[in-house]
Amino acid sequence: MLAAFLVCLSGASALSINNSELQGLSWSFTSDPSNDAASSSGTSYETFGMGSAIKNGFLYVVVQTNFPEAGGVGSDSYTSVTHFSPGDLYVNVGGSFQNGGGSIYGLATTTHANVVQQAYSGNWSTFQSGKLYQNAVFATGTFEQYQLAHPNYKPDDGDGNNRVNSYPTLLRGGNQVAGDISGVLYRAASNSNWAYEIIYKISLGALGLTGGSKDPLTQLFWVMECGNDGVEHFVKSGTDPVVPEPTTLALMVAGIGALAAKRRRA
Repeated sequence: MLAAFLVCLSGASALSINNSELQGLSWSFTSDPSNDAASSSGTSYETFGMGSAIKNGFLYVVVQTNFPEAGGVGSDSYTSVTHFSPGDLYVNVGGSFQNGGGSIYGLATTTHANVVQQAYSGNWSTFQSGKLYQNAVFATGTFEQYQLAHPNYKPDDGDGNNRVNSYPTLLRGGNQVAGDISGVLYRAASNSNWAYEIIYKISLGALGLTGGSKDPLTQLFWVMECGNDGVEHFVKSGTDPVVPEPTTLALMVAGIGALAAKRRRA
């Protein structure tokens, strides 16, 4: 595996994601069908699944894919040869991109230095890799004929099967969350079924969440810029595995021990 890297950003604390902290997580996963990527480039545009876990006030998200951090070269509705970037993480607290509603956030995977500029009208903004943006606006996939190849593809993109690729791919606009501490790690995977894992780490407080049962349903979605193969996952209120902080765990153990001792004396 690649060594974890440190995301250093101006105006915010630096956040590292290291392999040791990931080893203690209990993940809830949603798998994505294999061999469903609409591409003539083999399996390089394939996604395999997405998972989430909660620990110490942070939401961790993992995307399993063959799509490299450097992006890929292919064709779309705009040009025969172009460069595609990895997508950004779409987060909707209390709604979904298919049905609307909710509070929309985006966590930038890259700075968008290599996006398909000609595919988008108006001004295009750059973003800070590893940072969280609220009131997020997303561009959609540039491979507009995707549903012609996969009319029954799941998850549905919510546009009524109108043959237009409506998956949220890249952040187009939004405001950086003040005081946010988040990060992203793109690493080689040890699993032979997929080549890479993209790890995101987001403060629950920045999303207005606590990790408890009263949190609204939160939709997570990821797809590369062209929109060839996406994966969707929901963080279910109070059901994702929650790993308590070490101090909390120690207090719990001490409390159980004291209760057991009291019962023995009774």
